[in-house]
Amino acid sequence: MTKDDKIQIVNEKTGEKKDGFFVYVAYPKPKITGNRWMMTFQDSLIEIAKDKDFTSPAKTILFFLMGSLDFENYIHLRQADIVKELEMQKSHVSTAMKLLVNKGIILKVKEGRTAGYKLNPHYGWKGQVSNRNKEIDRIVNQRVVDMKKYREATEKSDE
Repeated sequence: MTKDDKIQIVNEKTGEKKDGFFVYVAYPKPKITGNRWMMTFQDSLIEIAKDKDFTSPAKTILFFLMGSLDFENYIHLRQADIVKELEMQKSHVSTAMKLLVNKGIILKVKEGRTAGYKLNPHYGWKGQVSNRNKEIDRIVNQRVVDMKKYREATEKSDE
């Protein structure tokens, strides 16, 4: 493609055609501080924000858990650790964790004798993208949480 090559964009909804030129705008690479990261999904964040069941403690704990994720979405925190770190009452943490599990946002996992929690990969992911897809398949196949039923139930409760 040369600088004189025209391009045409077609709006699939309206059929409108627009002619133009390809323009490349270079932006400086942003400087990222720290070495901790996770990928999250905007639609899921909006869903959480609109959910009336999430009070301030539940949202606070969810964001703390998301900030504490280990690879493959494992959460290596005990509720006592959350109580201490967030200076919250044990009952508030317990209630919020039950809500997060019941909503399917946090998943209870059991591997051998060890039980723990993972963030549902529909809400965020820390790890290789290809492993996220495998984890979603595992959740669906083992019916860890049926997201379709969950979404249908929340839509009915919103009516």
